[in-house]
Amino acid sequence: MPVKDYEALVNVVTQLRLNPAYQAAEAMRRRSGAAAMAAAPLGSAEQGAILLMIGTWERIALMAKALSASQRQTFYRLTPVSLMMNALRPAIDALGGAENLSPEFAQLNKSYDSFLKSSAGAQFRSGAAQAVTALFA
Repeated sequence: MPVKDYEALVNVVTQLRLNPAYQAAEAMRRRSGAAAMAAAPLGSAEQGAILLMIGTWERIALMAKALSASQRQTFYRLTPVSLMMNALRPAIDALGGAENLSPEFAQLNKSYDSFLKSSAGAQFRSGAAQAVTALFA
C-alpha cells in the first residue's frame, strides 16, 4: 500500500538531511572520516556527530519501508542511499555492525543496490551521480 502523502515523507527526509546539526556532522565526516569519528571518546562531539548521521539514516530507512514500489523508485532518485552507506560503513562497523546499529539502513541499502542494477537506476550507479542528490553544504 503506498504512502498516502508521499510528498510529505520526502519533505521530512529532505529536512532531516538539511538540518544544521546533520550538515555540520557531514562536514566533520568529510574532514575527519567516519572511522576516526567512531573511534573518538564516548561523549565526544565527533562520536555524537557520527551517531547522529547513522541514526538519521536509520530513521530514513524506517520511513522508506512504507513506500510502494513505484514510490520507492522515485525516492531512490532523490536519496543517495548507497553513497551514504559507503561513507558511514566504517563507523557502523566500528560501533557494532549494521545488524546491531542500523539494520533498517542496511536493508534499505540492499534494496537500493537492486535499484542501481536496474535500468531505472543506471544513471545513479556512480558515487558522483549520487552526490548530486546528497544535499551537502
